[in-house]
Amino acid sequence: MKKTDTDGELKWYEKKAGRRMNFSGAVCKDDGKKAKGGKRADTKSEYKAGCKYERKNEGSAGGNSAEGKDFHKKVRGTEKKSFRVQKDFVAARQVDFLLDAGSVPSDAKKILADFRDIIGATHPLNSKQRADLPRQILELSHTLTDERAERRLGYMNRPQTLSAYTHYYLWWNLVRLTRLFSNLPSSFFEFPDGTVCLDVGSGPLTVPIAVFLSRPELRKKKLRWYCMDISPQALSIGENLLMTVAARLECESWEVVRVKGGFGTPVKEKVSFVTCANVFNEVGEESNMPPDYLAKKYCEKILSYIMEEKPSENGAGDFRKVLLIEPGIPSSARLLSLMRDAMIRRGFSPVSPCPHAAQCPMDGKRGGKWCNFAFGTQDAPAALKKLSESARLPKERAVLSFVALTAAEKKSGDAGELSFRVASDPIHLPGSRTGYYACSEIGLLLVVTEDSLRSGECLSIPRPEKKLSVDEKSGAFVVEL
Repeated sequence: MKKTDTDGELKWYEKKAGRRMNFSGAVCKDDGKKAKGGKRADTKSEYKAGCKYERKNEGSAGGNSAEGKDFHKKVRGTEKKSFRVQKDFVAARQVDFLLDAGSVPSDAKKILADFRDIIGATHPLNSKQRADLPRQILELSHTLTDERAERRLGYMNRPQTLSAYTHYYLWWNLVRLTRLFSNLPSSFFEFPDGTVCLDVGSGPLTVPIAVFLSRPELRKKKLRWYCMDISPQALSIGENLLMTVAARLECESWEVVRVKGGFGTPVKEKVSFVTCANVFNEVGEESNMPPDYLAKKYCEKILSYIMEEKPSENGAGDFRKVLLIEPGIPSSARLLSLMRDAMIRRGFSPVSPCPHAAQCPMDGKRGGKWCNFAFGTQDAPAALKKLSESARLPKERAVLSFVALTAAEKKSGDAGELSFRVASDPIHLPGSRTGYYACSEIGLLLVVTEDSLRSGECLSIPRPEKKLSVDEKSGAFVVEL
């Protein structure tokens, strides 16, 4: 006699699967371990607090409808009901996305696409220099990575190195920073006329040019930039490039004051806005001090440049802001996390990427997660990607770590919501599921969802009322969307 699903003995394929199957090959949800209340759950599931049982009739009619019951009677000769564990999934809404290519102004995209011609107009290469450029770029790459211990502090003063940096690394940095700056909150770039800014380790003015490209609302503002670097040649090239970019955009360039010197060199006046890009990973190499000491020391130097008084007597806001950007590697993320904490203790608040001002759950400690964001380079200029391939440095992803802070009082969010920022690639989990690590006020999250999330995406969900389960591997709270 042919065995049915209600027989006690398992079929051969059911024994192999370790569970009972119904006639259509679906898992029978009523043949597992008993859960609380005498009901049965899937053999691979356990009843957990915060879950609820939902009756489910297998078959095409499904659900608890009369059609579903009739369907079961017809094929089984019984009204047998099956149960499954239904977890508390939550709906999320998007708050923002840090790396949205669509936010980059169209004229900025045009400038980036033609940047090789812009550099060629201000600092042209002859045929021999252009032919040798890929080799020089590769040598500089080794200098910045595996041979960095042997690198001289003033390496940017060498003409060949500066040429390779300007034609390649400056271009890539502009692509990366323009994407980021275009997606930061507009309030972070609210400055009145006459605002004084300082860019530490400016090189060929990478940050000022990226701000000029990504924030059209600032192009007509009267800003004064103190650009500090130990290489006067790099500063000169950068000032020429900024003026050329401004001319192409048919607007005036900002005032640039070149400051020859390293981090800590005094400037003539106090500033409101301090930027540092790819500075501390190089400065820190010259010291054997622990990162927490360096973070405190660097923050004290940054604050020594910033104006102390708050311009609020006439109703204006507090425009004192700090923007720190470093490579997306654990050591840099660790230092930025410590500097973030030090700045919070001095009265600043994180604007981005942090959705909170609590302790950083992705602080780059050994064995832990570190805060970094990545995007694909499919939208990068074709000429730049071709140059990368010529130098045998193909780039499929651009990665960075950063923190933007303000001295202004930050508005508190909705107390009934929990915001989190995705800061990882997709993680393949058991059961054909996908997870993402994310930063939140309550700590590290493992967000499990069938949807595709993106690095840098900030989402908000109703604040959980029940205790969340904890991922055994990472210690992260598990949130299912």
